Amino acid sequence: MKRQILIIATILIVCSGYLACNEHETIYFTDLPATAQAFLQKYFPDNLVASAERHDEEPLFEVRLDNGYEIDFYSDGRWQEIDSKAAILPAQLIQGVLPEKIRNYLEENYPLAGISCIARTSVGYVVELATTPTTELYFDLDGNIAIHWDD
Repeated sequence: MKRQILIIATILIVCSGYLACNEHETIYFTDLPATAQAFLQKYFPDNLVASAERHDEEPLFEVRLDNGYEIDFYSDGRWQEIDSKAAILPAQLIQGVLPEKIRNYLEENYPLAGISCIARTSVGYVVELATTPTTELYFDLDGNIAIHWDD
């Protein structure tokens, strides 16, 4: 009986240690990479950081602003995803982060649709339009619309 309790206790200690390593850590704005700080100051100068977390894997940083937006950053501070939670992303932001070819495609094919989320991956961009139902468009790194998406 003592041996079973010892085994169970050991398993619980190992599991709790593993879970503790996979938790995210709350951080301050100043703990973000300089590139991420500059990005937030440039595109969201009137918004406060409501919370910021460091994760164990990429994207490494997750920031929530007081306007409800969530922005994920890679470890080097480059943005990975900008999610407005169904609001429309500002035109200045779209102009600054999306390649011209993607912006032109959206203006030609979806002139009235706002953009609610943008993600950047190793193979291209994902643009989520604020339409009903939601429309997701996939672009390769050169800004070409992608029919097949292999991530």
